[in-house]
Amino acid sequence: MCRYRHHHSLGRRAVIRQLHRWAKRHFSDLKRFKHQKLTDALLVALLLARFVFKQPYRSIWWNMLREDRVGLPSYPQAYMRSVRLLERLEALVSPAKRCAEVIIDSMPLPVCRPKRGKRCKFPGAKWGFGTQGDVYGYKLHAWVTPAGEIVQYLLKPANLHDTTVSYELNRRWPEFGGPKIIGDKGYCCLGDLFPPKKNTRYDNGWRQDRHPKLRKRIETVFSQLVEAQIRSVQTKTLPSLRLRVVLAVLAHNLAQP
Repeated sequence: MCRYRHHHSLGRRAVIRQLHRWAKRHFSDLKRFKHQKLTDALLVALLLARFVFKQPYRSIWWNMLREDRVGLPSYPQAYMRSVRLLERLEALVSPAKRCAEVIIDSMPLPVCRPKRGKRCKFPGAKWGFGTQGDVYGYKLHAWVTPAGEIVQYLLKPANLHDTTVSYELNRRWPEFGGPKIIGDKGYCCLGDLFPPKKNTRYDNGWRQDRHPKLRKRIETVFSQLVEAQIRSVQTKTLPSLRLRVVLAVLAHNLAQP
């Protein structure tokens, strides 16, 4: 007697199969110990699939997978193994590639609600200001290509100014072929393109008929990351936050044509 399956199970299996095929290029697909229940490549594929299907809760997603796949480890065991792969994932997400133009911007990643900020003990979290008001936590600063791919990002406390973090991102500027960096008025620093002020008396390279359209691309990318549940506040440690961000960025880049 066949078991009833949800209508999206076949699509979920197809996505996991494709992600597993990609993960085998960068991670081992062999069990190193007899007690291991899944390989590193399959673990990465299962974790990435959560952001493809926009499931905000990690434990619920893992329980859904255990219903269809007999023999998976518990979520605490899978989480500890994924933290060991964190540095390899972060090195894999931003390889050096030549870019003609990149768009730079930041988005807040709160670790708790503002009213609980005084009691929150999250390591490294600071008060900062975003477009939607005060935020307690971190900010994601990223370079995005006009095609929508995130080529580089940094996770910094929310109190740091955008210009300060842009200098850190510019350290890898030669590795990407010296692209033009297009930002908003928060990045009014030497070397970046930004909208000029009304009393500006020189041409800084900003073109009103082209650059505002490019700026919309990074806003769309950030909206897609938020829709993929990158802002879930169920985080208590910095490695957990780093893991969520790197998996969301990888899933987004893999979904690009």
